[in-house]
Amino acid sequence: MQLSCEVSHIKIYYTLWKNQMKIEKSSQDLENEVIYSGLCIHCGSCNAFCPHMDFNHDTGEAYVVDECAETVGLCYNACPRSFLPISEIEQKLFGKTRIDLGTGVYKDIIQVKSKNKDDILYNLVSAAFESGVVKHMVLSEPKSKKPPVAFPVVVDNAKDAKKYIPKSTMDNAGPLITGIGQAYKDYKRDIGIIGNPCHFQGLGKILVSDFNTGAERTSLRIAYACSSGGMTGCKYCTDFSGEFSDISYSPWGAPKGSGEAFLIIRTDVGQKVVDSAVEKKLIEITDPNPDLSEMKKFLNKKRKKNFLTLLGKSLIKANYLNLNVDELKDILEE
Repeated sequence: MQLSCEVSHIKIYYTLWKNQMKIEKSSQDLENEVIYSGLCIHCGSCNAFCPHMDFNHDTGEAYVVDECAETVGLCYNACPRSFLPISEIEQKLFGKTRIDLGTGVYKDIIQVKSKNKDDILYNLVSAAFESGVVKHMVLSEPKSKKPPVAFPVVVDNAKDAKKYIPKSTMDNAGPLITGIGQAYKDYKRDIGIIGNPCHFQGLGKILVSDFNTGAERTSLRIAYACSSGGMTGCKYCTDFSGEFSDISYSPWGAPKGSGEAFLIIRTDVGQKVVDSAVEKKLIEITDPNPDLSEMKKFLNKKRKKNFLTLLGKSLIKANYLNLNVDELKDILEE
């Protein structure tokens, strides 16, 4: 099944395949449809493993280095803004699709706090190193706050990771997926990464594709639930919880000022890291069944706002009905 929907100057391709996920487009198409259209999220997915792409070392934005002769480009097929078959990616990553639209596929959601002076994210990274889940971590080194720009750093132990643990999603605003590409070139394995939801949309596409990239050396994905957008492309995103991660870290919805956060555990690997952190007394579960209403309220408010941005003023066809977006606003904004 293929659906092609043009929303003002934006063309969104959403395609489902039975055996593979590939579109016959390459770097020039990516440049025209995503970069020049203001959709680029600077995640680094397109240039992590493609020699024909790079990123601007001032802004983090992707650009085409040279003309590519590939008819099926890795860069185009890795980009989360060229097309994003969510259900197909979930099925291949998790073996099932979501029931909860706001949070995606998950095994458990718990409320936790740190058991020591270090923050929750760092304690998860420490547990990941100690348990052997990771041997390296791709983290972010912020270069600018306005506009937010950060570049990837690859560390080989928990001690070195400490100074690069993000304090907000804006600390991750940059081409972090290129860090996985660099770690692969350096012959590293068991690579973990902390990133924003957009990073894992791109990485998720790469992992479930049949391109030979080295991305399979990624052994742990920790998402920082997104609070706001710092770039033009952010207003087109509908994932605020990090739906394609192993663990999502969300301070949104936890009691304010408590230092606590929600952990959305999505995979067995994520569960192993959390269990290790609890066993080593790095974190404490303060509520095994937390009230998720505030978190979901936050996530859904952001999602609905950006869905309206995506739809714009376009005509929507639903079976026999032709509807204008304005006619649906009351439903979408409930």
